[in-house]
Amino acid sequence: MFSMKRITPRRISNFLKYGVSEKGRKRKRAAKQQRREKKFMSGRWQHGDNDITHRNYTSYDEYLEHQGAKLDKIIERLHKTEQEDYDDFKDRFEHCKSLQQARSVLCLGARIGTEVQALHGLGYFAVGIDLNPGAENRYVLPGDFHQIVFPDASIDAIYTNVMDHVYDIEKILAEVDRLLPAEGLFITDLLQGFDEGFIPGEYEATHWRTTDGFISKLCAISGFRVIEDREIGKRRNNSWRQVVFQKS
Repeated sequence: MFSMKRITPRRISNFLKYGVSEKGRKRKRAAKQQRREKKFMSGRWQHGDNDITHRNYTSYDEYLEHQGAKLDKIIERLHKTEQEDYDDFKDRFEHCKSLQQARSVLCLGARIGTEVQALHGLGYFAVGIDLNPGAENRYVLPGDFHQIVFPDASIDAIYTNVMDHVYDIEKILAEVDRLLPAEGLFITDLLQGFDEGFIPGEYEATHWRTTDGFISKLCAISGFRVIEDREIGKRRNNSWRQVVFQKS
């Protein structure tokens, strides 16, 4: 039963439609997927024969405003699942063998900074940047990962799980290249592509047809090479893959 604090018209509507059984939850997920597919095939996204598609923004300012608004929609959930997410990030980083050679890590699109805290727990110097890190965030600085303020070759490794929120892939990879020294690491956790089952939702800005195709594209743009590539399993019904690129 829902607590009074969490009851909303949308929750009541979902309860009446789907109930709380496993069958009801499956129907709810299927309905959500159908809504996503409908929006994805609408004029909100650029479609064609390309392996990468982009949300149609009228300007970069619209992109910044849209992406910056996401935290307010999800911050309650992020705090609710913070310990679970911390354990998940810590597990991801502990099993990333290449990361062991780094000491400093910059996290892009870090929101409230749970991944930064996980890196601290493993002994790394780490800090995050995000368009909207929220108030009094000790782990994440306000900043745009398309134009980062830190100096050249100043970070051992850069981590992100938000490549699907990038506006300009070439620009962000140029920033990654600038910030990393020779043999520096770019670590990214990637969702499946839209041909593989993941359909972008309300806030994704970029997506790819297949994960393999997107990885090849990142290598072609950056000149980096893949030194580690592993499946990291499902997290909240979405499948993730962690790829480590190394700068030449």
